[in-house]
Amino acid sequence: MYKLLKNSQGEINSVLRIADSAAIPFTTENGDYRAYLKWLDGYEYQMTGPAKYEWVKTSDGNTPLPADE
Repeated sequence: MYKLLKNSQGEINSVLRIADSAAIPFTTENGDYRAYLKWLDGYEYQMTGPAKYEWVKTSDGNTPLPADE
C-alpha cells in the first residue's frame, strides 16, 4: 500500500510505501518507483515457486491513499 506525499509547495512529488515508511520520489531511474507503477497497474510481486518471485496481475489496478491536506 502506498500514500501520496506533497512537497512544501503543496505539489504531489513522491509516494510513501507504508510497509517500511520509505519515501519514493517520482523518477523512473528509481527501482522502487517502477515497482510502484507496476502496483498501480494491478501487479504484486509474489513468490511463484521455490525461491522464485514474479510480478503477478492481481487486480485491474490499485489506488494510493491521498496525500494529507
